[in-house]
Amino acid sequence: MSEVLIYNLPPEKDAKVKMLCRKFGFASRSVERSEYGFTLGHLLGLSQDDTIRDGEDFDEEMLYLSDIRGGMLNLFLDQLRRKKLSVPLKAIQTEMNLGFTSRELYRELCAERDAIARGTTQHQGQ
Repeated sequence: MSEVLIYNLPPEKDAKVKMLCRKFGFASRSVERSEYGFTLGHLLGLSQDDTIRDGEDFDEEMLYLSDIRGGMLNLFLDQLRRKKLSVPLKAIQTEMNLGFTSRELYRELCAERDAIARGTTQHQGQ
C-alpha cells in the first residue's frame, strides 16, 4: 500500500498533507523522534528488524513516499505545489533506502542537496 512518512511538519501543515494523502488513498503518519533509529523498512512494516541505530536527530521537514509510482507520484507532488505545501526534503522508496534509518536518509538527502548546490552530481560519500 502507498504510504507517506511525515517528519517535523508544523501541526497545520501536517494535517493538510495527511488530508491530501487521504484524497489520493495513501496511508500517512507522522514519524516520532523516538522512531528515527529504526529502518524505513521497519517503519513501513516491510522488515522485522527492530534494531535501533544511533545518530543525530534532525528538525528539517521531510517526506518519504513509499510505493507511489509514475503518474500518481507526479499528481501528488503537483498537488503539494498547488496547495503551497512545500517540503524541502522528499525521497521515494528504493530497495537501497529501505535499509536506511530516518537519520541516514536525512543525511543522504542533505548531501545530495549540497552537491546540487555546488553544481556537481555526486556528493562526497559516493
